[in-house]
Amino acid sequence: MIPVMRLIAVGLCSFCLSSAALAGPYSIGNFTQVKLEYQYTDYLEYEYPNPILFEYPNQDYRQPAPYIVDFPENRMLAKVSQGLGINDVLHVKYQYSDLDESKWQQLFNGKYVRNLSASTEAHIAGQITTGSGKFMGKMIEVGGKVDWAGFVLAEATYGYYSNKIDTSEAITSAAHAAELKLRQAISRSTALQIKYGYYFSAGEAADFFSNTLTVWLSQFLPTQTAIHLEWREHWNGLHYRAWSPGLEIDQYLGWATNLTLRARYYRGIPRDPNQLAQISGDFFESNSISAVLSHHLFAETVIMLKFRNYAGDEGVIMNTYLIGLEHIL
Repeated sequence: MIPVMRLIAVGLCSFCLSSAALAGPYSIGNFTQVKLEYQYTDYLEYEYPNPILFEYPNQDYRQPAPYIVDFPENRMLAKVSQGLGINDVLHVKYQYSDLDESKWQQLFNGKYVRNLSASTEAHIAGQITTGSGKFMGKMIEVGGKVDWAGFVLAEATYGYYSNKIDTSEAITSAAHAAELKLRQAISRSTALQIKYGYYFSAGEAADFFSNTLTVWLSQFLPTQTAIHLEWREHWNGLHYRAWSPGLEIDQYLGWATNLTLRARYYRGIPRDPNQLAQISGDFFESNSISAVLSHHLFAETVIMLKFRNYAGDEGVIMNTYLIGLEHIL
């Protein structure tokens, strides 16, 4: 299945590149935009979590695979955005991820956006996820946004999730997620943005909730550079707390080229005994750096290259490579 998906992704990229020279200028309200991505993760080292201790001699130990949602070895994405008039846009997305032939995941997502006024929009989205292990997940999301020329922005979303694992004992869970984002321009070149997210799930075993607060301070410099300072804090019902400062630099290199550099440090402090047993110390920390280069091949075509290095203190080191293409037909 993996070679077939790679062949499809390469074929779609070749089609969009060859048709770029024939594509005409797009008009407001009547456009078709295609986005394609392929991502590969190279696991240079993987040891987390610790192996089963010798007190269980009759239990075979199998090294667990990395989390497929966060770090799949292969990920392919295709997204089509279709203008349905001046005020309506329909987005359809398909994503395939895998670690090997026995561990894979598919995602189907559709989103409808309606412009209610010059500064206000609303959307509704639905998503279905399938994968190995007969896992089935469904999501529906509604939200809206008010944007006054970028100086003041307010955005709110609510999502409902329903998950099911089809085994001999069917396990189901329901979850709710709400997010609020506010942005205020402090001056002509400085802006402050705050985002808060709340997640709650009701499972058959126990309930779970989490909170995430993120603050950005953005500054635009005369050198055509934008600097974003970020602080993210997370806490949940298992008494787990995490802090994550980040830095992003966006540099305009020319009319067709932009470079983005990112760095992030993460520290998590678990309090649950089961979580503490999975790490070597009293906390978990990691570092990641990435570079994204986007370039307009043509007026309607943008290609993106991304490199990311991740290193954690529990024996996880990986490099991620991504190539993306956006083309307006």
